[in-house]
Amino acid sequence: MTYTGDTRIIFLDIDGVLNTDRSVRMNHDGDRLDFDRDALEQLTRIVNETGAKIVITSTWRIHREHGGFLWAELLRNLSKAGLEDSILDITPVLDDALRTADRWKEIADWLKHDEHNIYSYVILDDEWQMGELNDRFLRCPSYSGITSEIAGRAIRLLHTSIRS
Repeated sequence: MTYTGDTRIIFLDIDGVLNTDRSVRMNHDGDRLDFDRDALEQLTRIVNETGAKIVITSTWRIHREHGGFLWAELLRNLSKAGLEDSILDITPVLDDALRTADRWKEIADWLKHDEHNIYSYVILDDEWQMGELNDRFLRCPSYSGITSEIAGRAIRLLHTSIRS
């Protein structure tokens, strides 16, 4: 059987990746959370150069259902960058305690479904490891988030099929 999947996915954490330590220190407005401008610019670069869709892995995803503050701020920031149509989905919550060390299992569960038609994926997170998915994991330093170097590596991974 020939694989024809063409979807590229960015599994995206928020805190430490877009909502960086640097942006938190610079953000003095309690009514909103402005993501790190440089990190958001690098995410935009990745999406524009690969056509990738975003799947939110962050604990922020639990606020999607009831439109909570964090989900609204996520959408506002991505909208500001022109990425509002890039969100495809969120990963399932397999652990009610939302332990980030188990995040890779939630990503693996999402990847199991054939209807996603995956060509390639990358995981952008500030965690230290992603278990069995480490070969597609790029660790973002929590101070700066997605850097130009990380974006370049993400673009290369997204252009490399998981079937290769």
